[in-house]
Amino acid sequence: MSRYSANMPSVGITSFMKLPIEEDFARLDTDVGFLGIPYDAGNSWRPGTRFGPREIRNYSARYSAWGGALPEGYWDINQDKRFLKGVRMVDCGDVDLAYYDIDRNRRQITRSVEALLDADVFPVLVGGDHSVTYPSVCAFERFGPLDIVQIDAHLDWIDEVDGVRYANGSPMRRAMEHDFTRHMAQLGIRDIRSREADYRTAIRRGSHIVTRQEIRDSGVAATLEGLPELGNVYVTIDIDGLDPSIAPGTGSPTVDGLLYHEVRALLQGVAERSNIVGFDVVEVNPMVDVHGQTCLLATTLIVEFLGAIFAGREPA
Repeated sequence: MSRYSANMPSVGITSFMKLPIEEDFARLDTDVGFLGIPYDAGNSWRPGTRFGPREIRNYSARYSAWGGALPEGYWDINQDKRFLKGVRMVDCGDVDLAYYDIDRNRRQITRSVEALLDADVFPVLVGGDHSVTYPSVCAFERFGPLDIVQIDAHLDWIDEVDGVRYANGSPMRRAMEHDFTRHMAQLGIRDIRSREADYRTAIRRGSHIVTRQEIRDSGVAATLEGLPELGNVYVTIDIDGLDPSIAPGTGSPTVDGLLYHEVRALLQGVAERSNIVGFDVVEVNPMVDVHGQTCLLATTLIVEFLGAIFAGREPA
């Protein structure tokens, strides 16, 4: 007899969408693995993203009604189509991070993501501040040439701040310093704090930058058509890329952001045009969230993006 046949959101142990939990990487037998990266030592303003993975899990229980019968996936009323049917998913727990030893924590993140890839598992990485993206990208060297698509308010191309090179303002620059990374597309960029020198450097090194205003003026379809050639792609989604009216729970809120339907359409378009090998959602800060709306939005975004990614794939 199933203990949780009703499977209400308020009942049971909270994993991501109340999925099965498997924290032993050597025993993984799944298509998708959710891995939390609870870290915020790279944040320069409002700390709290270390609690992002935990609270996203809490709010993801909202989807447990269909999560309990996960082999059937979910039905999208907008497209009259079922997604994620037969796709196996588990919650792999969190990376074991400790205090402020940046080098140790970077190694822990890279090794943990590599363990998922070694097990032929598609990684969904939940931060944590944006500094966790760089050590995550390092695990994807096997997919080189690797292209990167970023949803964000900020360029994150700062070289260093008084010698610090691995904070949340630097992951895109660090990632493009590798030989195995190729094209980068940065979508939704805005904010008067963007540095001209960083912008010029990113352009010079081949980054394809589309501002929030350009997306508004040209539309999502034209934005997608203008993307560089994409092969194997890692996607990083900074929640502050969305407007703070719908995603207030973030450490660096920036006015005039993308709306949910725009981000969803951009991600669906990238999924159609490339082979996505992994993605992260970062900068969700439940300490400044409003009634959990950012955590719930992040959960919905993860699920719908996975639906788009696996729409053209057969589950293993």
